[in-house]
Amino acid sequence: MALTAEAAIQSTYSLHELIQAVFNQKDTDAQLAEMVAYFTQDFEMVGAAGKRIQYQQVLQLFKNNQGNIPDLKIEISDAEVILQKDDAILMNYTETHHKEAGTTHRRASVLLVEQDGKMYWRYLQETFLA
Repeated sequence: MALTAEAAIQSTYSLHELIQAVFNQKDTDAQLAEMVAYFTQDFEMVGAAGKRIQYQQVLQLFKNNQGNIPDLKIEISDAEVILQKDDAILMNYTETHHKEAGTTHRRASVLLVEQDGKMYWRYLQETFLA
């Protein structure tokens, strides 16, 4: 199965809907498991503040914040594929977090890969926007 731009963009929206649900509500173990299934076992990211986070740390971050950010709303926009190969896609998107305390914007680049016929998130880089 070759990856498609449409599937990669949809993955971005779907994953962030799950992230929002996990952060908004208690007892979201099913959504947490579904969300974790998006990532490769060697997934890593550099967060918007510049900190490098490995797969296990990402999982712990989601578990620790499960149901603890009930006012968070995540908006995805400006998704665009930068590079597409049969087994990998590099894309950018803008992620906006709305909370009672304010709104933040970040630009993200994600590397999606195909493994065993399924699409996974392998790497993510986020940068805060002014």
